[in-house]
Amino acid sequence: MALRAVFLAALMAFAPPVAAQPLSQGEPVIRSPILSINYDRFFSGSQLGRELVAELEAERILLEAENRKIEAELEAEEIELTEQRDTMEPDAFREAASAFDRKVEQIRAERRQLAVELTQKSDAMRKRFDDAALPVLTEIVRETGAVMVVDTRSVVLTLEAIDITALAISRLDAAQATENETAPRDETGTSPDPAEPAPRDEPAD
Repeated sequence: MALRAVFLAALMAFAPPVAAQPLSQGEPVIRSPILSINYDRFFSGSQLGRELVAELEAERILLEAENRKIEAELEAEEIELTEQRDTMEPDAFREAASAFDRKVEQIRAERRQLAVELTQKSDAMRKRFDDAALPVLTEIVRETGAVMVVDTRSVVLTLEAIDITALAISRLDAAQATENETAPRDETGTSPDPAEPAPRDEPAD
């Protein structure tokens, strides 16, 4: 992907000397054909990245809590069924045990699907971040006269002078703040909370 292009550090030797250029007031940034960014720090250090991580973590915690609750309920049901074995006809017990096994398998399949959906949501959140980050990085590239932004995780050596991670975080936070100010609000006058996970349906008995 363009935001994370791998570029050989050796090419840095062919870049012309860089000079400090103020992009805007309070933003002294070098002018260079090549810029670098630590994309992980860009994500984790930005307000949007933190919000997305918090939302996903809330969903993960909820899923794990539900799994533990369901597991405890199934264990209790299994114990109860085992205790009833001596008072049941063999055929009746086998039928009840088979029904319980089918129920367990169905619930396990449902929980596995929820785990898959959580992983897919993580991928979608990362794409949402990338989509928000692209215009910010494009603007910085245009202002600095650069032709490429490389991810510092993919190069052997880079100069701190061309690192735009902090600038990108600041720009993205500002862009998101502006977007939030213009976002539609509900009847209470507040924007919906993106970090609040949607309720899940309890499995049927």
